Parts: sequence; structure tokens; C-alpha cells
Amino acid sequence: MKRITKLFLTVAVVLFAGSSFAQDITFGDAFNKGNEAYQAGNALEAVAQFKQALKLAQEAGDEGIEIAENCKDLIPQILLAEAGKNVAAKNYDKAEELFNDALATATEYGNADIAKSAKEKLAQIPMAKGADALNSKDFTTAIDCFKKATEQNPQNATAFYYLGAAQNSANMDADAEVSLKKAIELGNANAKGMLKNMYMVELSSANKAKNFAKVVEAAEKVNALNPDAPDAQASLFGGIAAYNAKNYTKAINLLKGAGNNANANYYLAMSYDKAGNKKQACVYFKKIVNEAKFAAFAKQKITALGC
Repeated sequence: MKRITKLFLTVAVVLFAGSSFAQDITFGDAFNKGNEAYQAGNALEAVAQFKQALKLAQEAGDEGIEIAENCKDLIPQILLAEAGKNVAAKNYDKAEELFNDALATATEYGNADIAKSAKEKLAQIPMAKGADALNSKDFTTAIDCFKKATEQNPQNATAFYYLGAAQNSANMDADAEVSLKKAIELGNANAKGMLKNMYMVELSSANKAKNFAKVVEAAEKVNALNPDAPDAQASLFGGIAAYNAKNYTKAINLLKGAGNNANANYYLAMSYDKAGNKKQACVYFKKIVNEAKFAAFAKQKITALGC
């Protein structure tokens, strides 16, 4: 706003210098009233006065050119600054109104820099308003705001991430999954972790309900997020669920990602045995033959299979 102050001072000198022969130039009075209102902290009153000064200056022809140009410069600057104050105060609706006014006046007056700034800041309002709503657990408002942000900019990965977070919090899991996948596609660094957590909650819930098909599905979705490094916990629970569902091929595929631990090796041995692959069954029964929990059973199986 330093630029505005300098403009006020410059114009005031011009007006007072010409007052002895220009008592009837009322646009000068309007401009000075705008200056006074701004200095008193009444920004919107100042804008109204400057708009009046602009109108009168334009009607005055050549005599009002300098005042008119100063008004065109000041009006969108003040609106932009006032909008920023309202954002800081979380008065988002008023801020949006003022940014729109700043954009409209800057465009009308040919101030490309202010117009660009107003447009950029206007696009940030749904994100700020949505973040506040999400923090306040007002998920409906948050979803509406973040949806607006994604519509304004379909490449806004952060907006899709927070949209997914709000939808997940509102138990809209199918919608959240779509939003978070889009965020991942656009390169958001946190979306994959949130989606994984969502799938793990789904897996845990299905496991408690002994819904083996859902456990397997959730485990496979977790691992699909990072195929080169399957999640050990998801793989173990998914593999056990697949074994209980008698889908031994899927059980084997999942359990291979569970790491080298006794439980995984036991269910691998059992899955290979059920699938008729005695050779691999032997490999895994031998891995657990010294595990107290499985030793006696493993020895019996090793003997029975002729390992």
C-alpha cells in the first residue's frame, strides 16, 4: 500500500496548487474525501468517493485526466487489500465479494497486474474456507468448498486430497477413494498414505466380521498402491482370509508379501499343501518346525508328506 500513500500525496499537491483558479472542480473534493476516508480506515467509503471522483473527472475532460487515472489505479488496489484483510479475518464471503470487485474494476480500468492477483487470490478462497470447515468437522461445507476448488482448477492435487479427506470423514468412502486416487494421479505426496489407511480400516472391519472376501479385497487394494513393496500386515491378514475362503492360489500370492514370520510360513505351508504342491509345502513346514507354536504339527506334516 506504499504506492497508494504516495499517490494520495502527489494528487493532493496538484489539487491544492490548482485550488485558486479551480474552485468549481468538484472531482477534487470527492478525491480528497476519498483520501480522508482511507486515512481514517474507512476503505470502502474511500472506494465510493474515488468512484465518484472518477465519474466527475471523466466528465471534466482533459482537466480531470490525472485524477481519473489515479482513481483507476487506487480503486482496485484498495479493494484487493480490503479483500485480503477479510480473508485474514476468515470473512470469506465478504472477501470473495471484494476480490470479485477488484477483478472487475482492474479489468475495466486496464490494470492487468491487479486483475491477475485478484483472480489468483479468488481461487484460493474455497481452499481456505474448506480447510477451516474441515478443522471444525463441518464436513458438508468442506466437501462443497473443495469440490468448488477442483472445478476451478482440475489440476489442483491438494484440493482433491482434502476433498477425499472430507469425504472419508463423512463416511463417503467410495467418493473419497475416487478423490484420493485423482490426487495421487496429480502427484499429491500424502494421498497414497491416506488411501492406504482407509483401506486398512476397511480390512480391519471386514476381518472382525469374518468377511473373508472383503478382507482379501482390501488387502489387495493396499498392496496395489505400492506393488514393489507389499504391506506385510495387509498381506498376512489377506492371505489368512484367502486361505479360510479356500482360495489357496490367492492366499499364496498374498502371504508371500507378509515377510518371513511363523504365521505367514504356517499358512503358506498349509496353502501349498491344500493346493497339492507338496514340494513347496515341505519348504514352509521346515521353516516352522522349530517354532514352539507349530513344531509338533509341522513334524507330523513333514513325516506325512515324506519331505
